[in-house]
Amino acid sequence: MNLLPSKYRFVPVVLMLLAAVSVFTPVVDDPGLQQTFAVAFLFAALALTYDLLLGFTGLLSFGHSLFYAAGAYGAAYAMARWEWQIIPATIFALFFATAIALFTGATALRVKGIAFAMVTLAFAEAGHVIATLNLWGLSNGDITLQLRPESVPEFFLGVNNTRNLFLLSLITLAIIYLAVWWLTQSSVGRVWQALRENEERVSVLGLRPFSFKLIAFVLAGVMAAFVGVVAVIVTNNANPSMGSTGTTISLLLMVILGGIATRWGAVIGGVLYVVLSQRLTTLNTEGALSSFPEWIGGPMSEPAFILGVIFILVVMFSPGGIAGALYRLKMKFGSSVK
Repeated sequence: MNLLPSKYRFVPVVLMLLAAVSVFTPVVDDPGLQQTFAVAFLFAALALTYDLLLGFTGLLSFGHSLFYAAGAYGAAYAMARWEWQIIPATIFALFFATAIALFTGATALRVKGIAFAMVTLAFAEAGHVIATLNLWGLSNGDITLQLRPESVPEFFLGVNNTRNLFLLSLITLAIIYLAVWWLTQSSVGRVWQALRENEERVSVLGLRPFSFKLIAFVLAGVMAAFVGVVAVIVTNNANPSMGSTGTTISLLLMVILGGIATRWGAVIGGVLYVVLSQRLTTLNTEGALSSFPEWIGGPMSEPAFILGVIFILVVMFSPGGIAGALYRLKMKFGSSVK
Protein backbone atom coordinates (compact mmCIF):
# COMPACT_ATOMS: atom_id res chain seq x y z
CA MET A 1 0.00 0.00 0.00
CA ASN A 2 1.35 3.44 -0.95
CA LEU A 3 1.17 5.73 2.06
CA LEU A 4 2.52 8.78 0.22
CA PRO A 5 0.91 10.64 -2.69
CA SER A 6 2.76 10.11 -5.96
CA LYS A 7 4.41 13.52 -5.93
CA TYR A 8 5.94 12.75 -2.50
CA ARG A 9 7.19 9.22 -3.12
CA PHE A 10 10.60 10.27 -4.40
CA VAL A 11 11.49 12.01 -1.12
CA PRO A 12 12.45 8.83 0.82
CA VAL A 13 14.50 7.72 -2.20
CA VAL A 14 16.40 11.02 -2.25
CA LEU A 15 17.05 10.83 1.49
CA MET A 16 18.25 7.23 1.19
CA LEU A 17 20.62 8.17 -1.64
CA LEU A 18 22.02 11.06 0.38
CA ALA A 19 22.51 8.75 3.36
CA ALA A 20 24.26 6.19 1.15
CA VAL A 21 26.61 8.81 -0.25
CA SER A 22 27.40 10.09 3.24
CA VAL A 23 28.31 6.57 4.38
CA PHE A 24 30.23 5.17 1.43
CA THR A 25 32.11 8.16 -0.03
CA PRO A 26 34.18 8.83 3.14
CA VAL A 27 35.25 5.16 3.07
CA VAL A 28 37.79 6.25 0.46
CA ASP A 29 39.50 7.97 3.38
CA ASP A 30 41.00 10.59 1.10
CA PRO A 31 40.76 14.10 2.58
CA GLY A 32 41.34 15.64 -0.86
CA LEU A 33 38.45 13.72 -2.38
CA GLN A 34 36.21 14.52 0.57
CA GLN A 35 37.05 18.22 0.24
CA THR A 36 36.30 18.09 -3.48
CA PHE A 37 32.88 16.58 -2.88
CA ALA A 38 32.20 18.99 -0.02
CA VAL A 39 32.70 21.92 -2.40
CA ALA A 40 30.72 20.09 -5.12
CA PHE A 41 27.74 19.61 -2.79
CA LEU A 42 27.77 23.30 -1.87
CA PHE A 43 27.73 24.36 -5.51
CA ALA A 44 24.97 21.85 -6.19
CA ALA A 45 22.94 23.52 -3.43
CA LEU A 46 23.78 26.93 -4.86
CA ALA A 47 22.70 25.78 -8.32
CA LEU A 48 19.38 24.67 -6.80
CA THR A 49 18.76 28.17 -5.45
CA TYR A 50 19.54 29.58 -8.90
CA ASP A 51 17.19 27.08 -10.54
CA LEU A 52 14.42 28.39 -8.30
CA LEU A 53 14.82 31.71 -10.10
CA LEU A 54 15.65 30.62 -13.63
CA GLY A 55 13.87 27.30 -13.96
CA PHE A 56 10.75 27.71 -11.85
CA THR A 57 10.13 31.47 -12.03
CA GLY A 58 11.72 32.32 -15.38
CA LEU A 59 14.01 35.05 -14.02
CA LEU A 60 17.40 35.18 -15.72
CA SER A 61 19.64 36.82 -13.13
CA PHE A 62 23.33 37.58 -13.64
CA GLY A 63 23.76 38.69 -10.04
CA HIS A 64 22.93 35.62 -7.95
CA SER A 65 26.52 35.37 -6.73
CA LEU A 66 25.97 38.63 -4.84
CA PHE A 67 23.87 36.84 -2.21
CA TYR A 68 26.28 33.91 -1.96
CA ALA A 69 29.06 36.41 -1.24
CA ALA A 70 26.84 38.44 1.12
CA GLY A 71 26.22 35.39 3.27
CA ALA A 72 29.90 34.43 3.28
CA TYR A 73 31.22 37.91 4.04
CA GLY A 74 28.46 38.70 6.53
CA ALA A 75 29.26 35.63 8.62
CA ALA A 76 33.05 35.93 8.22
CA TYR A 77 32.98 39.63 9.18
CA ALA A 78 30.83 39.04 12.26
CA MET A 79 33.16 36.27 13.42
CA ALA A 80 36.46 37.98 12.58
CA ARG A 81 35.72 41.58 13.59
CA TRP A 82 33.06 41.20 16.28
CA GLU A 83 34.24 37.78 17.52
CA TRP A 84 30.76 36.30 17.30
CA GLN A 85 30.11 32.57 17.36
CA ILE A 86 28.88 30.80 14.24
CA ILE A 87 25.14 30.75 15.07
CA PRO A 88 24.66 34.50 15.73
CA ALA A 89 27.01 35.22 12.82
CA THR A 90 24.83 33.07 10.56
CA ILE A 91 21.67 34.86 11.69
CA PHE A 92 23.32 38.23 11.02
CA ALA A 93 24.48 37.08 7.57
CA LEU A 94 20.98 35.92 6.61
CA PHE A 95 19.39 39.20 7.69
CA PHE A 96 22.14 41.09 5.85
CA ALA A 97 21.54 39.09 2.67
CA THR A 98 17.76 39.49 3.02
CA ALA A 99 18.11 43.29 3.10
CA ILE A 100 20.33 43.25 0.01
CA ALA A 101 17.98 40.87 -1.82
CA LEU A 102 14.95 43.01 -1.00
CA PHE A 103 16.60 46.18 -2.26
CA THR A 104 18.10 44.53 -5.34
CA GLY A 105 14.90 42.68 -6.22
CA ALA A 106 12.62 45.67 -5.67
CA THR A 107 14.83 47.67 -8.04
CA ALA A 108 15.60 45.06 -10.71
CA LEU A 109 12.07 43.64 -10.98
CA ARG A 110 10.75 46.96 -12.23
CA VAL A 111 12.10 45.91 -15.61
CA LYS A 112 11.92 42.61 -17.47
CA GLY A 113 13.96 40.36 -19.71
CA ILE A 114 17.52 41.35 -20.56
CA ALA A 115 17.10 44.65 -18.72
CA PHE A 116 16.42 42.73 -15.51
CA ALA A 117 19.50 40.59 -16.11
CA MET A 118 21.66 43.70 -16.64
CA VAL A 119 20.41 45.40 -13.47
CA THR A 120 21.21 42.32 -11.39
CA LEU A 121 24.61 42.19 -13.07
CA ALA A 122 25.25 45.81 -12.09
CA PHE A 123 24.44 45.11 -8.44
CA ALA A 124 26.67 42.02 -8.43
CA GLU A 125 29.55 43.93 -9.99
CA ALA A 126 29.17 46.67 -7.38
CA GLY A 127 29.43 44.06 -4.61
CA HIS A 128 32.41 42.43 -6.32
CA VAL A 129 34.23 45.78 -6.54
CA ILE A 130 33.61 46.46 -2.84
CA ALA A 131 35.03 43.03 -1.93
CA THR A 132 38.01 43.25 -4.30
CA LEU A 133 39.08 46.79 -3.36
CA ASN A 134 38.33 46.34 0.36
CA LEU A 135 36.25 49.51 0.41
CA TRP A 136 35.61 50.80 3.94
CA GLY A 137 37.80 47.96 5.24
CA LEU A 138 35.01 45.42 4.97
CA SER A 139 36.58 42.52 3.10
CA ASN A 140 40.40 42.40 3.33
CA GLY A 141 40.42 42.46 -0.48
CA ASP A 142 42.40 39.73 -2.25
CA ILE A 143 43.92 38.67 1.06
CA THR A 144 40.42 37.25 1.81
CA LEU A 145 38.53 37.41 5.07
CA GLN A 146 39.69 34.42 7.06
CA LEU A 147 37.53 32.22 9.24
CA ARG A 148 38.03 32.82 12.96
CA PRO A 149 38.74 29.32 14.35
CA GLU A 150 37.41 30.16 17.81
CA SER A 151 33.97 30.88 16.35
CA VAL A 152 33.26 27.37 15.02
CA PRO A 153 33.24 23.93 16.69
CA GLU A 154 36.62 22.24 16.76
CA PHE A 155 35.33 19.22 14.81
CA PHE A 156 35.11 21.43 11.69
CA LEU A 157 38.77 22.48 11.84
CA GLY A 158 41.83 20.81 10.37
CA VAL A 159 42.51 18.15 7.76
CA ASN A 160 41.57 15.41 10.20
CA ASN A 161 37.98 16.68 10.20
CA THR A 162 37.49 16.84 6.43
CA ARG A 163 34.86 14.10 6.69
CA ASN A 164 32.82 16.34 8.99
CA LEU A 165 32.99 19.13 6.41
CA PHE A 166 31.86 16.62 3.79
CA LEU A 167 28.85 15.70 5.94
CA LEU A 168 28.10 19.37 6.67
CA SER A 169 27.99 20.13 2.94
CA LEU A 170 25.83 17.09 2.29
CA ILE A 171 23.36 18.11 5.00
CA THR A 172 23.30 21.63 3.56
CA LEU A 173 22.48 20.21 0.13
CA ALA A 174 19.68 18.10 1.62
CA ILE A 175 18.21 21.12 3.44
CA ILE A 176 18.29 23.31 0.33
CA TYR A 177 16.86 20.52 -1.82
CA LEU A 178 13.93 19.91 0.53
CA ALA A 179 13.33 23.67 0.88
CA VAL A 180 13.25 24.17 -2.91
CA TRP A 181 11.08 21.08 -3.35
CA TRP A 182 8.59 22.29 -0.72
CA LEU A 183 8.49 25.81 -2.18
CA THR A 184 7.97 24.66 -5.76
CA GLN A 185 5.23 22.21 -4.70
CA SER A 186 3.39 24.89 -2.72
CA SER A 187 0.64 27.15 -4.05
CA VAL A 188 3.17 30.00 -4.32
CA GLY A 189 5.40 27.72 -6.37
CA ARG A 190 2.52 27.06 -8.76
CA VAL A 191 2.16 30.81 -9.26
CA TRP A 192 5.90 31.08 -9.98
CA GLN A 193 5.61 28.44 -12.67
CA ALA A 194 2.56 30.17 -14.11
CA LEU A 195 4.55 33.43 -14.24
CA ARG A 196 7.26 31.63 -16.15
CA GLU A 197 4.74 30.47 -18.74
CA ASN A 198 2.47 33.50 -19.05
CA GLU A 199 2.72 36.53 -16.77
CA GLU A 200 -0.26 38.31 -18.31
CA ARG A 201 -2.55 35.41 -17.50
CA VAL A 202 -1.49 35.58 -13.85
CA SER A 203 -2.31 39.31 -13.82
CA VAL A 204 -5.76 38.61 -15.28
CA LEU A 205 -6.43 36.26 -12.37
CA GLY A 206 -5.98 39.20 -9.99
CA LEU A 207 -2.54 38.25 -8.67
CA ARG A 208 0.40 40.64 -8.52
CA PRO A 209 3.34 39.23 -10.50
CA PHE A 210 5.78 41.71 -8.97
CA SER A 211 5.07 40.50 -5.43
CA PHE A 212 5.44 36.82 -6.29
CA LYS A 213 8.63 37.39 -8.27
CA LEU A 214 10.08 39.42 -5.39
CA ILE A 215 9.29 36.57 -2.98
CA ALA A 216 11.12 34.11 -5.24
CA PHE A 217 14.05 36.51 -5.63
CA VAL A 218 14.45 37.06 -1.89
CA LEU A 219 14.01 33.41 -0.91
CA ALA A 220 16.56 32.30 -3.52
CA GLY A 221 18.95 34.98 -2.26
CA VAL A 222 18.57 33.98 1.39
CA MET A 223 19.17 30.32 0.61
CA ALA A 224 22.24 31.26 -1.45
CA ALA A 225 23.48 33.28 1.54
CA PHE A 226 23.07 30.24 3.79
CA VAL A 227 25.21 28.22 1.39
CA GLY A 228 27.76 31.05 1.54
CA VAL A 229 27.94 30.78 5.33
CA VAL A 230 28.63 27.05 5.09
CA ALA A 231 31.22 27.73 2.38
CA VAL A 232 33.17 29.91 4.83
CA ILE A 233 33.41 26.94 7.20
CA VAL A 234 34.36 24.51 4.44
CA THR A 235 36.94 26.72 2.67
CA ASN A 236 38.05 28.72 5.78
CA ASN A 237 37.57 32.12 4.12
CA ALA A 238 35.35 34.51 2.21
CA ASN A 239 36.94 35.75 -1.00
CA PRO A 240 36.01 38.18 -3.81
CA SER A 241 35.57 35.41 -6.39
CA MET A 242 32.43 34.35 -4.56
CA GLY A 243 30.67 37.47 -5.80
CA SER A 244 32.08 37.49 -9.32
CA THR A 245 29.98 37.28 -12.46
CA GLY A 246 31.91 34.12 -13.32
CA THR A 247 30.32 32.39 -10.34
CA THR A 248 26.82 33.19 -11.58
CA ILE A 249 27.72 32.08 -15.12
CA SER A 250 28.99 28.80 -13.64
CA LEU A 251 25.64 28.35 -11.88
CA LEU A 252 23.84 28.97 -15.17
CA LEU A 253 25.97 26.29 -16.84
CA MET A 254 25.33 23.84 -13.99
CA VAL A 255 21.56 24.27 -14.24
CA ILE A 256 21.49 23.94 -18.03
CA LEU A 257 23.86 20.97 -17.92
CA GLY A 258 21.72 19.12 -15.38
CA GLY A 259 18.32 20.21 -16.63
CA ILE A 260 16.30 23.36 -15.95
CA ALA A 261 13.36 23.15 -13.51
CA THR A 262 14.06 19.55 -12.48
CA ARG A 263 15.66 20.15 -9.05
CA TRP A 264 17.76 17.00 -9.06
CA GLY A 265 19.12 18.03 -12.47
CA ALA A 266 20.67 21.10 -10.84
CA VAL A 267 22.25 18.82 -8.22
CA ILE A 268 23.77 16.54 -10.86
CA GLY A 269 24.95 19.50 -12.91
CA GLY A 270 26.55 21.19 -9.90
CA VAL A 271 28.37 18.10 -8.67
CA LEU A 272 29.53 17.11 -12.16
CA TYR A 273 30.76 20.62 -12.99
CA VAL A 274 32.82 21.02 -9.81
CA VAL A 275 34.25 17.49 -9.78
CA LEU A 276 35.28 17.72 -13.44
CA SER A 277 36.81 21.16 -12.92
CA GLN A 278 38.92 20.07 -9.97
CA ARG A 279 39.91 16.63 -11.25
CA LEU A 280 40.90 17.95 -14.70
CA THR A 281 43.05 20.58 -13.01
CA THR A 282 44.65 17.85 -10.88
CA LEU A 283 45.40 15.72 -13.94
CA ASN A 284 47.14 18.66 -15.57
CA THR A 285 49.28 19.54 -12.53
CA GLU A 286 50.26 15.89 -12.08
CA GLY A 287 51.48 15.71 -15.68
CA ALA A 288 48.98 13.05 -16.72
CA LEU A 289 48.32 14.91 -19.97
CA SER A 290 51.96 15.37 -20.94
CA SER A 291 52.00 12.15 -22.99
CA PHE A 292 49.27 13.43 -25.32
CA PRO A 293 50.10 15.38 -28.49
CA GLU A 294 50.07 19.14 -27.99
CA TRP A 295 46.97 19.62 -30.13
CA ILE A 296 45.07 17.31 -27.73
CA GLY A 297 46.86 17.84 -24.43
CA GLY A 298 46.81 21.64 -24.75
CA PRO A 299 43.04 22.05 -24.82
CA MET A 300 42.52 19.21 -22.34
CA SER A 301 44.77 20.97 -19.83
CA GLU A 302 42.15 23.72 -19.58
CA PRO A 303 39.08 22.53 -17.63
CA ALA A 304 37.05 25.42 -19.05
CA PHE A 305 37.61 24.05 -22.57
CA ILE A 306 36.42 20.55 -21.68
CA LEU A 307 33.42 21.87 -19.80
CA GLY A 308 32.63 24.19 -22.69
CA VAL A 309 32.65 21.29 -25.14
CA ILE A 310 30.40 19.25 -22.84
CA PHE A 311 28.03 22.21 -22.52
CA ILE A 312 27.85 22.66 -26.31
CA LEU A 313 27.15 18.95 -26.82
CA VAL A 314 24.39 19.03 -24.19
CA VAL A 315 22.76 22.08 -25.76
CA MET A 316 22.94 20.56 -29.25
CA PHE A 317 21.92 16.98 -28.56
CA SER A 318 20.09 17.13 -25.23
CA PRO A 319 18.41 20.55 -24.75
CA GLY A 320 16.78 19.31 -21.56
CA GLY A 321 20.18 18.54 -20.02
CA ILE A 322 21.07 15.29 -18.32
CA ALA A 323 17.65 15.12 -16.67
CA GLY A 324 15.95 15.50 -20.06
CA ALA A 325 18.08 12.76 -21.60
CA LEU A 326 17.27 10.37 -18.76
CA TYR A 327 13.59 11.20 -19.05
CA ARG A 328 13.60 10.46 -22.78
CA LEU A 329 15.36 7.15 -22.13
CA LYS A 330 12.77 6.29 -19.50
CA MET A 331 9.93 7.09 -21.89
CA LYS A 332 11.56 5.11 -24.70
CA PHE A 333 12.23 1.97 -22.68
CA GLY A 334 8.99 2.33 -20.76
CA SER A 335 6.97 2.43 -23.96
CA SER A 336 8.94 -0.47 -25.44
CA VAL A 337 8.12 -2.62 -22.40
CA LYS A 338 4.43 -1.96 -22.91
